Amino acid sequence: MFKESSGQRTPAPTYFAPAERATQEELQLEAEAFLRHPVANFLVQALDGLVLILDVHRQVLATNDRVLEVVDPEDGTPLGRRPGELFGCTHVSEGPGGCGTSHACTHCGAVLAILEAQQTGVAVRSECLLTLRHGDHCESAEFEIVASPLVVEPHQFIAVVLHDLSAVKRRDALERLFYHDVANLMQGIRGWADLLASGGNAPTDVAQKLAHLTDLLDRELKSHRAMAEAEHGELRPRIRAVLPLDILRDVGDLLDRHALARERRVEILPCPEELIHTDPELLSRVVLNMAVNAVEAASMGETITLSARQEDMKLRFQVHNPGEIPEEIHSRIFQRSFSTKGTVGRGLGTYAMKLFGENVLGGEVGFHTGQEGTTFWIVLGR
Repeated sequence: MFKESSGQRTPAPTYFAPAERATQEELQLEAEAFLRHPVANFLVQALDGLVLILDVHRQVLATNDRVLEVVDPEDGTPLGRRPGELFGCTHVSEGPGGCGTSHACTHCGAVLAILEAQQTGVAVRSECLLTLRHGDHCESAEFEIVASPLVVEPHQFIAVVLHDLSAVKRRDALERLFYHDVANLMQGIRGWADLLASGGNAPTDVAQKLAHLTDLLDRELKSHRAMAEAEHGELRPRIRAVLPLDILRDVGDLLDRHALARERRVEILPCPEELIHTDPELLSRVVLNMAVNAVEAASMGETITLSARQEDMKLRFQVHNPGEIPEEIHSRIFQRSFSTKGTVGRGLGTYAMKLFGENVLGGEVGFHTGQEGTTFWIVLGR
């Protein structure tokens, strides 16, 4: 259902915030009025962070110099663009009127803060998670945002100050996940080592368990190192030929070690027998994250299927589970700091699918969900 805005003109279509925009002449007049005000102009440059001055239509009238250092406007000027359009939000094209008008915008902390500041007339502080596209690459960004009403008679503006929390959020998320996973494995290793020392079990059986846990620990250390390198653009894939079935079998073997997988059925469907040239370890991590996500979303006794199929000159790997993802989290599923689970160390699985699958392997990662269930997929060139 489209929302309607006040005024005499026919409202422009939108799924959330008003879509109407000022004309170029109106923007120019408002921008000049703001920049002529000595206190307002000084305030913009004095504030710490990324500063945007918006009109009543959420369009940019002025910015501080720091904004111009981090964005690359297509037309050479931020004037008239909305924040998501300026920074490259991936959801901009999904709404009929650009930034603020898509279904995804209903959960955007920036849009919500700006609208609340307009409606209440008081400053609003919040956080927003954004997925930004730069060329062929996507990246997650987390900002603290303060949206404050600013009156320069007779004009009413919104001053938006953004502080980039991405580096802090990235470090905290990786550290939580690292310590969570490694601590669990070390606890298992210590338990089996104590059992070996007590002589309670056959030494050969205990040694096999210890070797298995050590292998998992080594894999976790490599995985965390790879994620850090990928986020800095330093990870390079090691390409070789591999059969699709080998990837799915590797994922199936690793999934067997997941506690919840023992109560769900995992089925590997027939695969094409042609070789694919990719990094097998990174591709296995992507599909494994999809499979772990599916197992955690499935109920006891349900079946998770792993499959691969040919599409023209490409190959699609898929993981399906019978559950459906609620509509309100569709747009946030691949964001780094978003998780539907409250446990420590969670929330990076779907983000890692995009990070490795698209930024490193050069594929396309996505999902579709509905009453028939949920399927995560990655499409790669042969």
